[in-house]
Amino acid sequence: MICSYQNFSKDARFADLMKSVQYCDLCPRLYERRKVLSSANGTVESKVLFLAEAPGRFGADHTGVPLYGDRTGDNFEALLGNIGWRRKDVFITNAILCNPKQENGNNGTPTIEEVANCSAYLEMTIALVSPDVIVTLGATALNALDLLSPHGIELRHNVAKLVPWRNYRLFPLYHPGPRAMVHRSQVKQRSDFMLLAKVVHPVKGLIEQKKACAKPASSFPAEATIMQQVARVLLELGGRMTYFKMTKLMYMIDLACLEKFGHTVVSPIYLRQVEGPWPPDLNKELEAMQGHEVRRFISRKLPMVALGPSSRFKVQLEEDILEIILNVFNTYGSMSNSQIKTAVYRTEPMQNILREEDKGKQMINKAVLYKDKTAKELHVSG
Repeated sequence: MICSYQNFSKDARFADLMKSVQYCDLCPRLYERRKVLSSANGTVESKVLFLAEAPGRFGADHTGVPLYGDRTGDNFEALLGNIGWRRKDVFITNAILCNPKQENGNNGTPTIEEVANCSAYLEMTIALVSPDVIVTLGATALNALDLLSPHGIELRHNVAKLVPWRNYRLFPLYHPGPRAMVHRSQVKQRSDFMLLAKVVHPVKGLIEQKKACAKPASSFPAEATIMQQVARVLLELGGRMTYFKMTKLMYMIDLACLEKFGHTVVSPIYLRQVEGPWPPDLNKELEAMQGHEVRRFISRKLPMVALGPSSRFKVQLEEDILEIILNVFNTYGSMSNSQIKTAVYRTEPMQNILREEDKGKQMINKAVLYKDKTAKELHVSG
């Protein structure tokens, strides 16, 4: 954990950080190269930190100014100027601070080890600047943050979207280099920067926060449903998960609640589906939270649920319920979809469903749990 050093000014801390970087020799092929971290990176008072991949051989490795002096720098300058931002108002750095030049002299891609070696400097830089928004430029920059604290964000699915990470917000963008234009045209990148300017100002900070203070964000009820609160807690614990896993975790939570309290808490009913027990109201509850408390998207053809950029309610669950949620998550949260499916099928209510199906009964859409009763009580064999 990086100390905040609140007794020292930001300028003094930045001076110490710049000095320490110059003595770094962790990477065998890079340690003699220029370390690009200086006052030319921008202001440590900025509310926006841009994180790119590495200094370019014709750019920052030559000029000492990140994203400046080569075609990538020209593209970045144009994108920045298009939204009226100035370099002196932002802070710009890289996942690694030295140019990873190949033997033929061309720019190379930093290795995982090299990115990991620079992680401590990146950690300290983020803690020092403490921006409202971190704008990652390209997949390498996004992956560098994942090494500090896993976020599971994929660039192609989350480009130009405000995503929570730690106490910050991420805004993933494609790299402004010529090669990246193949995947994200200059027109689209210009549009991405315009979206960025709508959510944050480099000097004033997050724009959405100011709007929220002046006027309620929406008519969403101050007290959310129990299911919505449980969904939020699960995502705070896991960051993101498949929609499938969330349904199974809720089922396990309610089984534990049924045993401890004599009644379910999250949902009054779970129906037998091909993939196991399903709370039928979950989809509707998540839709009401979409874009605020949760983000829903598809990854590798699987429906996913992740933490959204801003919550409109406070979790007000009782301590004993929170304890059950935590215990269930600690037991099943790290399981794959197939593993948690197996665990669910081994529970007594599902075992009873399977026994009835073995007798030839059609149990699809039959209740596994309903109004505090299990399948065994609901579907008594004739």
